[in-house]
Amino acid sequence: MAAHAQQTDSTARPSTHTVKTGDTLWDLARVYLGDPFLWPEIYRINTDVVEDPHWIYPGEVLRIPGGNAGEPGVVAELTPSDSGISEEPVEASGPTMFRRAERRSAIAAARANGMMIDEAPAVRAGEYYSAPFVIGDSPHRRSGRIIGTTEIPGVAVSHERTFMQNEERIYVRIPAESIPAIGDRYLTYKLGPDIPGIGQIVIPTGIVVVEKPSNGDATIVRVVRQFLDIELGQNVIPLDNFVSPPAAPLTPIELGPTAKIAWIQGDPALASLQTYLVVAVGSDEGVKPGDEFQIYRERTRTGEGDYLPAEQIGVAHAVRVGSKATTLIVTGQRNPAIREGARTQLSARMP
Repeated sequence: MAAHAQQTDSTARPSTHTVKTGDTLWDLARVYLGDPFLWPEIYRINTDVVEDPHWIYPGEVLRIPGGNAGEPGVVAELTPSDSGISEEPVEASGPTMFRRAERRSAIAAARANGMMIDEAPAVRAGEYYSAPFVIGDSPHRRSGRIIGTTEIPGVAVSHERTFMQNEERIYVRIPAESIPAIGDRYLTYKLGPDIPGIGQIVIPTGIVVVEKPSNGDATIVRVVRQFLDIELGQNVIPLDNFVSPPAAPLTPIELGPTAKIAWIQGDPALASLQTYLVVAVGSDEGVKPGDEFQIYRERTRTGEGDYLPAEQIGVAHAVRVGSKATTLIVTGQRNPAIREGARTQLSARMP
């Protein structure tokens, strides 16, 4: 297929795409679905292959929504210069804020206050474990620490390497209250800001597994997952068990609790899809993993005295829920105005 071709006609659309170097879900959605913002549609039906939507790898075979089952394995030529976007209606699986108007009318009953409601969101283990969260002061003081690498250099070095690599064996000081056993898993993390009224932000960097428990010496662990750079001196806590929320329809609610965005991971100029946010509302207000929040601009008054109604900015889902704070992941975006201080409201609950 030529670089400028569009695959918006499902009768001609292949059922799969074999990933090549340089491909992204954004490009695949642009070419096959006619709209790059529909990339979550491809991600949703390929979570058995794609663990992190930011990373797809050459050789992976991805299913294409609405593809022709008689044409598996057709490979599209994707280039950054291919910027054409078809405006034909797009049939795609799963709910998204970026459906065409024709698709939105079919699910008008799933709206709350005029805003889209995700019919059956999913919180995945990778999203849960990599999500920043708020930790109490006492658990942090009891955390362990990365203290070194098992690597013994063959020649003298001027300074010790501080960054750890995937599958590297490293030494850690296990938290005092833990009794490590082979196969136990721990979360490595660095500290984010301490936000007044919310607490200390913890930013996960990876997961390690115990290979040789301590008998008075440092415990040897192996790096099995990296979310960010794992460095000497970072903290270690036991990895909690992830329990997936039920894949069930959400129930729209009115007048759910509201809270402003208190923190955005990475301090981006403009947050976008898959960005983590922290808001000061939690399980004390009944929030549960998988619950949906609307991000919106509040009703405002112009200088001439006119009132502008509240306007939707995006939608996010609860990934980690504490008693006083919740970590959200942005799953849909209508306006590029997701920033600290923007208002959020719980709009739909899990069963």
